[in-house]
Amino acid sequence: LFCDFMTQGADNQKYDEVTDLPRLLSVIEEHLTDYNAQSKSRMDLVLFLYAAEHICRVSRIIKQPYGNALLVGVGGSGRQSLTRIATFMAEFHLFSIEISKSYGTTEWREDLKKVLKKAGNEGKNTVFLFTDTQIVQES
Repeated sequence: LFCDFMTQGADNQKYDEVTDLPRLLSVIEEHLTDYNAQSKSRMDLVLFLYAAEHICRVSRIIKQPYGNALLVGVGGSGRQSLTRIATFMAEFHLFSIEISKSYGTTEWREDLKKVLKKAGNEGKNTVFLFTDTQIVQES
């Protein structure tokens, strides 16, 4: 298991093997506490080693240039929550669309413009979180 967020506050974080698993869980729990203090939507998660492994994987993927992932699993397995906490830990901007009854192709294109401008024009590290339940119209 490898990660680069074990040394908090370091400018040049070192991607290294984790040998102290209880410390890994406590570092992630500290980040989760910070997330809950700053976020409108609170996440009450029970962290265990398997969840920490996935957070390390998502963190590694999103920090790579042009990193992207397709997370597949059963509903309620934590894909969104673990992605949110990994995004917060990496200090990236999280963008997710909000579906309403009037949401259509025009709103989809506007949302895509927003996220692409934020990532491309403004150069902000951005995670675009999109779930299968947000697909309104399949072609």
